[in-house]
Amino acid sequence: MILEVGLDMASQLGLDAASIGVLAKATRMSKSGLFAHFQSKENLQHDILHHAGDLFTNGVVAPALKTKAGIPRIKALVDNWIRWTAKMKGGCIFVQASNDFVDRPGKVHDFLLFQQEAWIDCLRRIAQSAIKVKDFRNDIDCDQFAFELFSLLLGFHYYSKLLKHEDIHTRQEKALEALIKRYQ
Repeated sequence: MILEVGLDMASQLGLDAASIGVLAKATRMSKSGLFAHFQSKENLQHDILHHAGDLFTNGVVAPALKTKAGIPRIKALVDNWIRWTAKMKGGCIFVQASNDFVDRPGKVHDFLLFQQEAWIDCLRRIAQSAIKVKDFRNDIDCDQFAFELFSLLLGFHYYSKLLKHEDIHTRQEKALEALIKRYQ
């Protein structure tokens, strides 16, 4: 429950807003009790992100991997990601936290770096599986595909959450179709 409240708070206000004192008040727990559990704000932030990573894996990646390899899996992964970010009032916690911690060394930065590299590797492997089932050409650059799909998702995030464009889903679908077509 603590991590759920912390994740919701961090998604809306940033990871720094999820302090032990604020979270203790929001969960109606004692500050000392929360501190005893996490030992530091950095540990709390790390655990919130780790919890978000578990939710991400279980809600985005794992269901997509159950979908037929190739283009259906790519589309499922994108759809799952969009649904996952829509559940968070402030959007993707990893986008939010990555902006906040890009230049701050420490445990939180290192976890974010690890998580984002794993996500990009997942996108790369999904492209490789599309080659294996012959949905994509053999000569494609899977790193480039991962970069372009990652960029598309970030663009969707900002257009949806910050700019609040009403036609973002239509634009996202067109962009994804164009991306896929270039690699077929």
